[in-house]
Amino acid sequence: MLEPDYDNITDMSQLPESAFTPQRHRSGDTVEGEIVGIDDEGLVVSVGLKNEGLVPVFEMRTLTPEERAALKLGDRMLFTVIEGERGSAMATLSLDQARQVQMWADLQQYLTSGDTITAKVTGYNRGGLEVDVRGIRGFVPISHVAPTSADGREKDLEVRVGGQAQFNVLELDADNQKLVLSERALYQAHRDEARRQFIDTLEEGAVVTGKVSSLRGFGAFLNIGECDGLIPISELSWRMLRSPDEVVSVGDELTVQILKVDRENQRISLSLKRTMPEPWDTVPERYNEGDIVEGTITRLADFGAFVQLEDWVEGLIHISELSNRRVTDPKECVYQGQKVKVKILSIDTAKRRMGLSYTKAYGV
Repeated sequence: MLEPDYDNITDMSQLPESAFTPQRHRSGDTVEGEIVGIDDEGLVVSVGLKNEGLVPVFEMRTLTPEERAALKLGDRMLFTVIEGERGSAMATLSLDQARQVQMWADLQQYLTSGDTITAKVTGYNRGGLEVDVRGIRGFVPISHVAPTSADGREKDLEVRVGGQAQFNVLELDADNQKLVLSERALYQAHRDEARRQFIDTLEEGAVVTGKVSSLRGFGAFLNIGECDGLIPISELSWRMLRSPDEVVSVGDELTVQILKVDRENQRISLSLKRTMPEPWDTVPERYNEGDIVEGTITRLADFGAFVQLEDWVEGLIHISELSNRRVTDPKECVYQGQKVKVKILSIDTAKRRMGLSYTKAYGV
């Protein structure tokens, strides 16, 4: 049945009979009341035409000191009936329980909308954080707790106690007083934004420092601030590697050069070897014309054979330097993979070339 429009009634005869009958409320009912008295024992509240109820101080603990100081006669608020009136005894009401009922309704809206809510961390256990949301106890599973370390690996629960944070409502059941919160999505969104802003500051060719966070067969990941970059195995060393752990280990501090910044896909390619002298730049420090050195035949061509002296340093034995007799195919003298001695005839560091002789190394 619709409530009468009391504001527009000018004749008492227009009021329904129920308006002259004291309202009776059952335990658990939520009612709106007007504060008609404030003292050290609590609040006196009018909840009907003739009834009044008492809100003891222990049923208004959710009020902050500022909220309690601001209360004044005439304020209208929601209250929950704990015990109805008996004879001349006033009904006992609870502001805390009414707030909790409203809070559960609000939490349902937070769950539906995905908006965040502020909660205070009150404790912790092995499974996660215990929190308080305006008088409602909640829990944040460890898997939904944001890391406390800069690298995002550690979750120190003890340091969180007493602090406040933003959370999403993950699950709730008002009937069973169950509230589960999460800050994982918020943390990830924050990390993604920080990562995006950090990557926007990076420039290809710049030199940065970082710490090796993990190794894979294809390279090493280096944490350089708000994100990790990849050093491909081919960019770890000037020499050929079978595995990244031949030159780096997890935890190593490295200085690297930024090769490529892919802002669209949020990826960074790095190089360790390009911060070191290229082998050809220092060839004159290790080799001289006339030296006899050892190497391995790596490739055969119509015009001669290539010899690897060290990683990234190769020289060529021209077909005329393979034998004193006329040779039409290098296979007549050497084969791929063969260990040989050669004499250095010439060195051209600018063109990365070295001329070698097989015959002169053996004095023939």
